[in-house]
Amino acid sequence: MNELIKEVAEYIIKMHTIKEAAEHFGKSESSIKKYLSIVRDNTKEGYDAILHQKLDLAQQKIILMGVKKGGSLGKRKSTISLEEAKDLGEDYIKNGLSLRELEAKTGIPKSTLHENIHKVSDTEFQDKLDNYTKGL
Repeated sequence: MNELIKEVAEYIIKMHTIKEAAEHFGKSESSIKKYLSIVRDNTKEGYDAILHQKLDLAQQKIILMGVKKGGSLGKRKSTISLEEAKDLGEDYIKNGLSLRELEAKTGIPKSTLHENIHKVSDTEFQDKLDNYTKGL
């Protein structure tokens, strides 16, 4: 096998991207992809079963890291306690504010305010909130 192709595959296995490999070896991204396809194709002269397996494992690891990162970003905890949400809701109703005005006043995104104010499990408060939002 061409030594360069083997070096490229080993570089990618060490958790580098194709773009990084292209810069490192002074080649185009398409050339790097061609080298990797040679390593993976058992009909080519440069096929290496062990490198092929290592490349697949490295790719799976990168995918799993992305899924894990995406999941951790998507599961944020609420930054507002239910007590604070109720106080903000009372302020919202009492002062006749819109959610946009409450957002400007508090710096808390409108969607977060809406979600948290509606989570308050006080039926009397929720009735007042419903009447306010319906304009009653």
